[in-house]
Amino acid sequence: MFLTSLVLAYAVITTHCDECWLRDDTRKNPAVIKYLMDQNKTTESYLKPLLGKQKNLLSQWQDMVVNKTEKPWEVINGQQYKIVNKGYGILVTKKNNHIKTVIDFNQRAKNHDYYQFGSWSISPDQGFIAITENTLGDDNYSIIVIDLNSGDVIYESKTHYSRSVIWSSNSTIVVIENQLKTYRPYKIKQIDLTNRHKKVLLTEKDPTWLVSSYLTTDRQNIILQSNNDNSSEQYILSLATGSITLVQPRKLGIEYYIDRIYGETFIKSNRDGTFAIYDIDKNNKWQRIIAPTGEIECWLITAERLILQIKNEGKTILNSYDHHGKLYFSRPLSGNATIGWLANNSDIDAQLINIRTMGLKQSPAWQAVDINTGKIVTTVADKYQNFDPNKYTAQQISVIDRDIKIPVSLIYRNDKVNSHSPVVLYGYGAYGVTMRPYFMPQTISLADQGVIYAIAHVRGGGFNGDKWHQAGSGLYRKNSINDFIAVAKAMQSFNIGKATEKATLIKRDILAMGSSAGGMLVAAAINQQPQLFTAAVLQVPFVDVLTSMSDPSLPLTAQQYNEWGNPNIQSQRQVLSDYSPMDNIKAQPYPSILVRSGLYDSRVPFWEAAKYIMKIQSTSTVNNPYLLLTDLQSGHHSDNKKALSQQAMDYMFLLNQATLKK
Repeated sequence: MFLTSLVLAYAVITTHCDECWLRDDTRKNPAVIKYLMDQNKTTESYLKPLLGKQKNLLSQWQDMVVNKTEKPWEVINGQQYKIVNKGYGILVTKKNNHIKTVIDFNQRAKNHDYYQFGSWSISPDQGFIAITENTLGDDNYSIIVIDLNSGDVIYESKTHYSRSVIWSSNSTIVVIENQLKTYRPYKIKQIDLTNRHKKVLLTEKDPTWLVSSYLTTDRQNIILQSNNDNSSEQYILSLATGSITLVQPRKLGIEYYIDRIYGETFIKSNRDGTFAIYDIDKNNKWQRIIAPTGEIECWLITAERLILQIKNEGKTILNSYDHHGKLYFSRPLSGNATIGWLANNSDIDAQLINIRTMGLKQSPAWQAVDINTGKIVTTVADKYQNFDPNKYTAQQISVIDRDIKIPVSLIYRNDKVNSHSPVVLYGYGAYGVTMRPYFMPQTISLADQGVIYAIAHVRGGGFNGDKWHQAGSGLYRKNSINDFIAVAKAMQSFNIGKATEKATLIKRDILAMGSSAGGMLVAAAINQQPQLFTAAVLQVPFVDVLTSMSDPSLPLTAQQYNEWGNPNIQSQRQVLSDYSPMDNIKAQPYPSILVRSGLYDSRVPFWEAAKYIMKIQSTSTVNNPYLLLTDLQSGHHSDNKKALSQQAMDYMFLLNQATLKK
């Protein structure tokens, strides 16, 4: 537990640490707020000389786009819908080639300092829309139902809900309630909009499990799901009868995910060891029909085909099967620093599926692929002003450390890079998430300035599948940190091939970036080898790992012991203690660091960043800038109005530190 008593100064002696007074669950403690505001003022003063360069960088990004291709329409009960990416987004519909605005989220956002819409759902009769939105920055969303004919709000609830909302009839919606304080999605309810009656459909009592819901492909059922990090349990809510049927009781280590179409039932499950696709007959007998080589990242059912996106040894593959498991085609989706994935597929009778593709130097495109042959029928790509991909090199390399090959995606501009070019190195490495090599004007602009931009696909992430994730999580978290250090060392002496200097003479500035779990990765690497890094930006960083994982009252703690370690088990507590950034800060020359946090962040509370920077400031043996910026009007994610501006300043801070070092 932490002391949370009111203090009138910046610090108070506690039995835990000199920085612990910064924890304030109310977000209203005057002393804490004053400290954050003072830190903001100091940081803004330091960054003020960079405002001109920040503005120029923003102009480069905004001026680069010439023509962005339109995303495919989503088909709902025969009607077409899509979000037009303008500002916060505009939901439009098309009928008889006439496009009509359904709801403009920019209008809903205009009276709020922070705004994020969670999800939207159209009623079966197309007469109403239900949306979830957040105006604070935490993980609680409001539910709003709007009559599309009159524009009137017919229902609004500001209770603690998650972002999900699904129509179960023309007058009922299914929503998910968050638990107080922990924000754990734990209860699925059905709300009757005619009489405001709320019916509980599922309650999850185990604090390590979460609930969720989704529509089956045929839109005839809602799946009510409860799961932890390696097990699941599902119920089928029939929209025709209202009956709720358990699919299979939960069993530790067994996951299954059901879908239905035209009377057929399919399940993705690891019940036999590895994930495969099963069909289920009328007697509830499971039959394995597809056991692919590799891991199933996602799957899609159409009237005629089962489409699987598979990850195998770092490569992404698209396979198409009939409903009996016969393979029709297999084609690659990923390449050298490029990636493709299934996206925006909602027409179950379509003969074409949509693929989103891009790469570090390949502009985003939509491809329509024939479900029978795998042939690309159409490709429509974004066009960018004054961008010639031939001027850049984008590639995937491997850094070998202790017999481990760590994948690294990178890009640089051929005529701008030299042996002194700095490296912006990004890392994440958690939850099995793969940092895809996206095309972004931001990274292109860095390359235009002579920067090498690199992504370290360390263990703990998902680049090489689940085994890669497991090898860097829990008791093996140090592997993730060691991988990042190894990549940083390799990039420090990275030879682009044309440099006349020997690789041993090249010593590039390493400018590290990490967000959330990635902030933990970077901070832990800095603790181990601070002189390897010139500067770092940590965004909403999870840096007080041991303390937070010891407090089950905090959001996400109880559900994530396998990911980070369980301090209630002594052997795991020692591992946590050995890598937790906050617990390993010591007197040494820390590089320049800029840390960002959000006051209303319910995933990584703001006080982690505040405590971390305070301890760095008092402990480092050199006089580098150690800066904290707390957004007092957001949470884990920045408001859309601020995100690009903040990113531009983060880059300018890093590049400025590299310049000052010269």
